[in-house]
Amino acid sequence: MLILALAATLPLLVLLLGIPLMMKPAAKVAPVAWLAAVLTAIFVFHFPAKVTLLAAAQGGLTGLFPIMYIPFGALVIYNVLKVTGWMDKMQGAMANLTVDRRAQALLIAFGFGAFLEGICGFGAPVAIPASILIGLGYNPMMAALVCLVANTGPVPFGSLAIPTVTLAKTTGLDLMKLSQMTGRFMAPLSLVMAFATVYAMSKFKGLRGALGAILVTGLSFSVTEFLVSNFIGPDLASVLAALVCLVAVAVFLKVQRNTQPWLFEGDAPAKNVIKTFHFRELFLSWLPYLLLAVFVIAVNLPKTKPLFAGAAAGWHWAVLKTQLYNPNKIYSFAWLQTPGTIMLIAGLVAFPFMGIRYSVMADQFGKTFRQMIPSFLAVACILSIAEVMNLALPIIDPKTKLAVVGDLAFKQISMVATLANGIVALVSKQIYPLLSPLFGTIGVFLTGSNTSANALFGNLQKLTAQGMGLSDILMASAGSAGASAGKMISPQSIVIAATAVGLAGKEGLIMRQTIKYTIPYVILLAAMTWGFAFVFPWLVP
Repeated sequence: MLILALAATLPLLVLLLGIPLMMKPAAKVAPVAWLAAVLTAIFVFHFPAKVTLLAAAQGGLTGLFPIMYIPFGALVIYNVLKVTGWMDKMQGAMANLTVDRRAQALLIAFGFGAFLEGICGFGAPVAIPASILIGLGYNPMMAALVCLVANTGPVPFGSLAIPTVTLAKTTGLDLMKLSQMTGRFMAPLSLVMAFATVYAMSKFKGLRGALGAILVTGLSFSVTEFLVSNFIGPDLASVLAALVCLVAVAVFLKVQRNTQPWLFEGDAPAKNVIKTFHFRELFLSWLPYLLLAVFVIAVNLPKTKPLFAGAAAGWHWAVLKTQLYNPNKIYSFAWLQTPGTIMLIAGLVAFPFMGIRYSVMADQFGKTFRQMIPSFLAVACILSIAEVMNLALPIIDPKTKLAVVGDLAFKQISMVATLANGIVALVSKQIYPLLSPLFGTIGVFLTGSNTSANALFGNLQKLTAQGMGLSDILMASAGSAGASAGKMISPQSIVIAATAVGLAGKEGLIMRQTIKYTIPYVILLAAMTWGFAFVFPWLVP
């Protein structure tokens, strides 16, 4: 078991050694890690070569559609706004609200990023705010770092709470209790990450003059997230928290206009003087993103979601489906419902009002595609690795209940489950709560998705907790909360951030910065989990 567990870590070690330590581009390291995963699965774990390669193909396809299709759509729109001068107009309009760089980060990276996480998730909450911050004059590395650090609080309730809903379905645990416990983790952590967002760009020196903005941002979001997740449910916890946060921060900044702004070194004060307010320019510069929010909500309403997801009669054309290797895991791409398509549609609707010709968008479409080829390769390989590492036998036909691949009498667990079991076998009841959040962090590092991490480790958390006499709700929720830390160091998230700010190939530099925030986050969450387990058990639903 120990040898197999060590073998299962090989693809992860390649990623960890290659990207942050050797400083190699993800597009070069990921294919090597992919080869390591495939060869380990075939020759060490003895999975059939054909099934392994088909699983790898499905993972790679998922990495492209819908994962990388989302930042592609966001980057096309950003590039159009950039070449047509609308990004400059957005910068000028934003300057009327605030020229303080810390406040801009709280408003865009934390507040607007949380809203995007709540309605669509995936790469949009990093790609879109990062591209806006670049347009406002942020250094590319700073924009990527700030957006990755800020995109933590809303993650377990992102994409209309799909991660939490998936956790409930995977484990069979009560959805409302999972929502409540996750909210009790994420509310205080969200407040902490509001401070971390400003610290990432200005260290302690910048914190002193921004306490008011940080507290308004953090408290408005965390209190709303706690109330919604504990008394209403998970679906709109991030969306409503983000909306309250955006309004609260905007009002606060309007009241605090006369305070001394904090600028980056080299920012010319003359360029940051409060300008004449032009509501039309502010509205039009944000129009594609406002339409994105409206359209994403519109296609996810209870009555419209089955239509755009291709689940309603006559709407099957709205989803592409194929079975590559597992009848229980059909590849599905709801191309009309994905934020990638919706972002492009939002641009098509908005551009005539902005005086932008469609020929400009067509030109940027091709240029953006060529720009993102290394990122496409990196993320496709990373998701392919995750699919291979999650492969388990037998694969059973849900209709006949017979094994399609493997033997019903012989269960062959996945590489990830082998790795997890090896870890669990070494720990005790008193130690496990400290390690529980790591499963979420590792899961997101592997897949880039809180949803996938919950599907991967959720049931393991439940069974381990029950075997040790711990709360299954607590351990499962701790893993989901830990997934937010993984977002900051996930190769997929970092590739998306690097692509959005024009730092493709520099992923190792970004990861070296984000890991400084991941480690304290996990330590704090581990302490909270241990406290809930042994000191304040009555706070666990």
